Amino acid sequence: MCYLTMMISVPLLTFALALSPLEVDSAQSSIDGSFQQSIYMLGSLIGNWDAKANPEGTTTLPGYWGGSGNNVIGCNITPSLGGAYYSPCFGELDVEVDLVNDGMTITGLRIEAFEESPATFPVTLGLLYETFRTQQPSSLYIGDIPLEIPIGEGSLTMLKFQQELEVSTVLTIIDEQTWSYSADIPVTITFEAVVLDTSTGPIVSPGILQLSGTVEQTASQLTLTGTSTFKSNEVIESPPIAFDDIPFDVPTIIPAGEIAHLLLSAAAESATISNAVNIQIVASGNTLAPGDVDGDGWVGVTDLLAVIAAWGPCQDCMEDLNNDSVVDVSDLLEIIGNWSGS
Repeated sequence: MCYLTMMISVPLLTFALALSPLEVDSAQSSIDGSFQQSIYMLGSLIGNWDAKANPEGTTTLPGYWGGSGNNVIGCNITPSLGGAYYSPCFGELDVEVDLVNDGMTITGLRIEAFEESPATFPVTLGLLYETFRTQQPSSLYIGDIPLEIPIGEGSLTMLKFQQELEVSTVLTIIDEQTWSYSADIPVTITFEAVVLDTSTGPIVSPGILQLSGTVEQTASQLTLTGTSTFKSNEVIESPPIAFDDIPFDVPTIIPAGEIAHLLLSAAAESATISNAVNIQIVASGNTLAPGDVDGDGWVGVTDLLAVIAAWGPCQDCMEDLNNDSVVDVSDLLEIIGNWSGS
């Protein structure tokens, strides 16, 4: 479930609120869930023998009887990584609440995780190769038998949700200071992982982040709670993942007991990414109601007196509520129109 809480200083709400961007507090915000990535790669194996640099190295020979020299052996490999994860998250969003018209607008939502500490998972290598022999050491590797080989660790280095379109939603009254809402927010989801010391690069897909919950108002705060879950399954064609001549030591098969020293090269054909996400966020930011000149959370007598005291030309002053460089009747009327306290 996604739990979104935002605490904003406000007066009793009888008007619209214009909000500055709210900052997500990473100390109180988190993303957890499960992640699975599998990459299908066309590759090749070859011994690490070199006539000058490594004459004692391993050579590879195709088929049961081989031949001569050091030959490329075709293979398919499927690196996979995944598991459960948890990470603090950070980001921002803008919210505009209008209780006169029972509505709320959400813009600029951004939620990110794994910036400082990637999620680490075990990596296995699915390997399917042609039958081949090796020399130095001498061994036979019978092909066409899928193998699963644990090869180390990989990591999820980025998970980001970025809102694409402004969303407006209806507020439904629950009691005198609480309203409910539900919003479907169009987002792009960006993943990035590292497999075999090679970055996948950013992998971007569209999605809908569903938020629903309540808006609760007190004299000095607005608290917005939200819940959501998100799941995706994305297939990416030709992701930018490739590597050449990675050392790949394997035990001999027939006979056993030695190590063949091979080099592995591959380029990705496709990647499948599955993700299930739960988000918990606390975001906060200061706001002033229209007409709240002194910033005390109320539009009242002190704001009215401040406007009267500043009457006349006034450049970049708080009392100039409509930003026309003069404090006059129009500013006074805005105070009266947004009156919320004594």
